[in-house]
Amino acid sequence: MAIIPRTEKLQDSHSEDSGGAVLGIHKISPKDGVPSENIADAEKQGVPLLEIPGDTSLSSAVKMVMERVLAQETSQLADLQTRIQSMARLLLEGNGLYALLDAMEDLLDNPVAVVRENEKAWLSKSLRSTEPTEVWPLLQSLTFRQVGRGSSNGFMHLQNAYRTYVNQIPTRKMKQACLVLVERNRDIQPIDALSVDRLSSLVGLELANVEAVREVEGKYLDQFLQDWLSGKIVSQADWKLRADVCGCLIAEGTPMCAILVGWRTPETPEKLREVARRLRSERLRSVDGLLAAQIGDDLALVVPIVPTLPAGAERDEVASQFIHRLLMELRILLGDRELILFAGRVTERTDGLQGSWAQAKRSRQVAEVCRLPGEVVAYDRLGVYSLLYLIPSGEEREQFLSRFAIPLQQADRKGGGRLVETLEMFFQCNGNIKLTSEKLYAHYNTIVYRLEKVQSILGVTLDDPEDRLQLHLALKLGQITPGTSG
Repeated sequence: MAIIPRTEKLQDSHSEDSGGAVLGIHKISPKDGVPSENIADAEKQGVPLLEIPGDTSLSSAVKMVMERVLAQETSQLADLQTRIQSMARLLLEGNGLYALLDAMEDLLDNPVAVVRENEKAWLSKSLRSTEPTEVWPLLQSLTFRQVGRGSSNGFMHLQNAYRTYVNQIPTRKMKQACLVLVERNRDIQPIDALSVDRLSSLVGLELANVEAVREVEGKYLDQFLQDWLSGKIVSQADWKLRADVCGCLIAEGTPMCAILVGWRTPETPEKLREVARRLRSERLRSVDGLLAAQIGDDLALVVPIVPTLPAGAERDEVASQFIHRLLMELRILLGDRELILFAGRVTERTDGLQGSWAQAKRSRQVAEVCRLPGEVVAYDRLGVYSLLYLIPSGEEREQFLSRFAIPLQQADRKGGGRLVETLEMFFQCNGNIKLTSEKLYAHYNTIVYRLEKVQSILGVTLDDPEDRLQLHLALKLGQITPGTSG
């Protein structure tokens, strides 16, 4: 009697689809031998042909097979139970998610990762310590968009040809997440895949813990940043105490500045809070220890620059380059190509951040009113516009506006022909009347007539550089809300 394989759909262990083999037990006489087609089929599929004594009963054969299978399964179940218990003990020790992932890598002899929706992946130690250029294709593929496509679990190939085993992590009222075992050091065994299935629940518990801690810390951090930027933290001791509680990683004496994130279209407070939480959880390349919080209708960033900055003009240039790199990374991360950053001055004192935040807000206001170009608007580079903020409300300011700005506004209210708008566009076009007419969709002679009327009302000539300077400053000063130095 021989066991003859009759294969319907037999797939190797690396297949993503389930497969199997049908074995038929056929009694043959010694003189007949095994049919040649069965031998060829067995060799092709890589399965053995077994010859057993003719007096062996089917029940005896089944019993032997089942005993071996049961012994093997019992051994694997015992191994699996040991693995789960060791990971559960580690989880109860409270060492955190990274320690759990590192222990899983040692256990499975392959790196693991937790991939979550709209967040960077948590990686085990071998992926964290490897030079990014060596595993960059793998890191790019470890996103929820890649491994979380569909609800089914099992083997899948990433775009870089890495084979992985993916299991959905059970999460409740949280973002979707997956536990990924990467076949990098050795082949993934069935016991490894089964371990990932069972350990996903433990990882889900640790994720819930991370989420709870993050939510509590986020509330304290939001309030801490609001008080810090508004100047309510007056003593250095108070700042140190609250910074430690909130997990602020900015060391005392680190150069830093406050930045206001500008949007082309205003965002809702809910969206700003979500963006702030995401920025605090991301690991940015350009800056380490960035803090973000929603303050009113604005998104505020506290950005540590670099450990040391040169002095003088070179210092401003280094800080400017740093903020430009941050802007490029934020645009990619948030998917908004039109972000603008408004930056206050760099300070090395914690009590100087309030002034930096006030300067960032002024930079935005000046840029909007004066239509300043640029992706980064720094307070130190506002030039004459920052001086206009220093002019307090008073008799001299009112006299200056009464001489050059108010007469034009009154003429416009009486139907004078959009004189203020025409004069502003004239200055923006650098005194080019033809370009001014094109921008305002008005006839060339109409623009000439309006400019002549401006000169007549104010008693000035636009050919005089001094008069043009006075007019230009008066228009800008009339638009900017008076402020104090900060």
